[in-house]
Amino acid sequence: MSPPTYPGVSILMPAYQLETTISDNIERVVSVVADWDMPEIIVIDDGSTDDTRGFAEKAASATGVVSVVGYEVNRGKGGALKEGFSHAVGQTVIFLDADLDLPPEQLPGLLDAFYASKVDALVGAKRSAMVPGRYPALRRILSLIFATVNRILFRLPVRETQTGLKVFRREALEDTLPRLETERYAFDLELLVRMRRAGSTMAEEPVVLAPGSSGGLSLGTLWEMGRDTIRIWLRSFRWK
Repeated sequence: MSPPTYPGVSILMPAYQLETTISDNIERVVSVVADWDMPEIIVIDDGSTDDTRGFAEKAASATGVVSVVGYEVNRGKGGALKEGFSHAVGQTVIFLDADLDLPPEQLPGLLDAFYASKVDALVGAKRSAMVPGRYPALRRILSLIFATVNRILFRLPVRETQTGLKVFRREALEDTLPRLETERYAFDLELLVRMRRAGSTMAEEPVVLAPGSSGGLSLGTLWEMGRDTIRIWLRSFRWK
């Protein structure tokens, strides 16, 4: 039996300050989708101050399936994904962080699970990969706290919201993505909360982390995530 060809898939790769790795990372994703039916890979330069965009455009020119878009001022991953989605045409949309902390070789398995589950959104769950010795203890604790708080505040059917690997049905994104107010670290949370309020279905699927993925967080990032989470909770009372 021949392998699935996964028709109509758009992969959105937000990138920031990745000039040393973006060329190899693009090549790696392209090799994963080589047998797919007309795949689309969109790399979004999120206002990098290095030459991420230049290296990405050079790598893309040799592929035929990769396009590069971007803008001058950093907006955050949410802003990058909104920009990328405005250029995408696929009926199935994948969010994949361009640093490839989540290896692209797991995309076929994730798509198989997405099609089998018939949900609107399949969220990568990396908690089983966050093992002692490979992932900082503090980050594991903070992830557990964040998941617990979100479960209480928003009652989402998924525990993890921030993993940089997700699969969506296009129609579900069209209904919610343009309306998002958060563009930085809590972007994923607002997206899933809005999708849930709109009646979208969602589930989790375990994903693996690349060796050496540190998962470090600065105090500034923690503050921003906490602040935006409260803002999303307060705004959610006026969402339909």
